[in-house]
Amino acid sequence: MSRTGVISEYLFASIDKKLNELKTRGVDVISFGVGDPDSPPPLALRQKIAELVLAEENHNYSPYIGTLPFREAASRYMERRYGVKMAPASEVVGLIGSKEGIGNCYIAYTTEGDINLVPSLAYPIPKTMTTLMGGTPHILSTPASRGFLMDTDEVDPAVAKKATLLYVNYPNNPTGTAVPSAFYEKTLEFALANDIIIVADAAYEEIYFQEKPRSFFEWPEAKRCVIEFHSLSKMFNITGWRLAFALGSPELLKPMNIMKTNMDSGQFKPIQYAGAFALDTLVDDFGPAQRQTYRSRMKKLQAALESLGAKAPLPGGTFFLWGKTPQGMDSSAFTEFLLEKYGIFVTPGNMFGPEGEGYFRASLTVTDERLDQAVARILK
Repeated sequence: MSRTGVISEYLFASIDKKLNELKTRGVDVISFGVGDPDSPPPLALRQKIAELVLAEENHNYSPYIGTLPFREAASRYMERRYGVKMAPASEVVGLIGSKEGIGNCYIAYTTEGDINLVPSLAYPIPKTMTTLMGGTPHILSTPASRGFLMDTDEVDPAVAKKATLLYVNYPNNPTGTAVPSAFYEKTLEFALANDIIIVADAAYEEIYFQEKPRSFFEWPEAKRCVIEFHSLSKMFNITGWRLAFALGSPELLKPMNIMKTNMDSGQFKPIQYAGAFALDTLVDDFGPAQRQTYRSRMKKLQAALESLGAKAPLPGGTFFLWGKTPQGMDSSAFTEFLLEKYGIFVTPGNMFGPEGEGYFRASLTVTDERLDQAVARILK
């Protein structure tokens, strides 16, 4: 049996198949499924990468852990955004997207029989890669009664002492939940007490609607136990470019870096240089505009879905609207109802874990025109 026999196809690969089947039957589906921004990257960024692609010197291999200019720009971003100083040459790693980085991190740190702590409602890669490597995902409850937050107090001390990695993602996919500063402090204390590495996924750090998200590295002790991932995909609408960076002490980054030297040869140089340009010059203006766009879209879809009996409060962050299905409908029933009656697709919450039963997730990464069509279908 192949190693992949213990895992399933990636969640949204199977969803794409279902939607494509409907489209081939002539169904005009408006999909709020995958979180893939519809708007183009900033014009200045597209112009910059065109210039860089034309440069003859930019087409050879990249350094395995990223070009120094990109890592320096990431370091400057962290200092400007969080007041955090990270050494570009040793504490910053360029990635081919955060999915690659998180996957390699779990491969590097998980051995047969290891326990990794994973929230019940979370990005699926940590659980999948733990299973793939022969480890055991220990699921942390994230109940609605607690605002979908995990609580490390619930971890059995015996399990905590055996655990290797703890996955943390706020603002959260799929729930949009944001967390206060006390959460970071408590989680750090737990990790340090149990010799656990926190895998902190900050993919949605620039999409927030309340307080700005924090970085674990605002607390100096984080360098002892945190690897933090930052993605440019959502910052600049460049999901297809595949560009991110990870932060941590040289000691904690070393296993992941070893994996990278064996698994890939670095991201295309023009993409990294363009990413450096964007981090230095565009993010402070582009971020607020994106937040306003998503807030406006959420309010429109929220009103339409609540007219059907759903409950979908505005989230603390991300471009996902996480809501409760109408009374009497489970997650799958509500998804089928929207698809069959209105040609609208939202992701059933139970696809993210058992505690997502009775909920749905709608990604607001559709054009305003398609959003207005979806709203009109429902209200009509």
